[in-house]
Amino acid sequence: MDEFSNIITMDAENIKRFKKLYGDGRRLADTPETLLSFSMIIPEPSRDDADSGWADNTNQDVWAWRKMNAPGGNTAPVDVIGNAIKTWRMDNWGTTSDVLYDGNEEPFIRTLDGLLKGEFPFYTFGKPPIKVYEKMAADGLVFETRWWCDFAYDEWFTGKGKVEDGRFQYHAGPMTGSENLQMQLIAHDFLDCSEEDTDDQKTIVVKNREHLDQLLKELQRYIETNLYMQGTFGLIDSIAENTIALNKVLDLNFLDVSNVTDFSNLFANFDVSPEPSKGWFCKIKLDISKWNISNVSKKALLLDNDRVDLGDLSK
Repeated sequence: MDEFSNIITMDAENIKRFKKLYGDGRRLADTPETLLSFSMIIPEPSRDDADSGWADNTNQDVWAWRKMNAPGGNTAPVDVIGNAIKTWRMDNWGTTSDVLYDGNEEPFIRTLDGLLKGEFPFYTFGKPPIKVYEKMAADGLVFETRWWCDFAYDEWFTGKGKVEDGRFQYHAGPMTGSENLQMQLIAHDFLDCSEEDTDDQKTIVVKNREHLDQLLKELQRYIETNLYMQGTFGLIDSIAENTIALNKVLDLNFLDVSNVTDFSNLFANFDVSPEPSKGWFCKIKLDISKWNISNVSKKALLLDNDRVDLGDLSK
């Protein structure tokens, strides 16, 4: 079962609105801390815990479930919740679990104020609680969210959202979840030193300049992060002073940019250097040879960014 990290960011004024709408949460005995539940926002129907279809056996303890199902463990896999409640939660909350809190050996309950300010993550199973976010937006709250999952490989594996004009917008901006996933897969292929790509690059029809900027920004971020994490030495072509030249070309021809009319400053901030703060930089080659840029100035793509090599655009 996929475990999602979630963060809600909300200012003080909206935290007050949240409490006025839904309450302070369930206060724990002998502590100043409160427990946030999605039932505060979208109440869960009453149930008979004796009914296995509705039983919730998690007790906010996803980590105990994980230990029981760890590889080599002696405990057979079990469902942490009954099928009926799992279905209801997915239909009404967008996730199969209530709010889960992190700790070392045991779940650690956080204060409601701290949680909403986004000072730390909480967790959900299956998916992020999108329908809860939609209800909060419909009730007049303004906030932003982020979520990610290290084990999911679909359009939900990472994302962000925010309230715009009273509605919660999933994947804020024009980029879709499946396109976000494709950026991760393309970054993976680029960093893989094998000769063959592991995933096909499906054509993405770029809607406008904002869409193109967002796609390139996410692709750049995934390459930068994984270069730092993996230390892929097979990609090093040469090192001159403090700049590492990568020997593999990043093919961007899967992007159909025929709808884009403004390419000015497009690659001005494109930089996959994993540790620029320590004075180390990367130079990367980009292939945009098949882009339709006949109606714009090609020089506008070049600019003064010596860490991007676009090759010969005169063809």
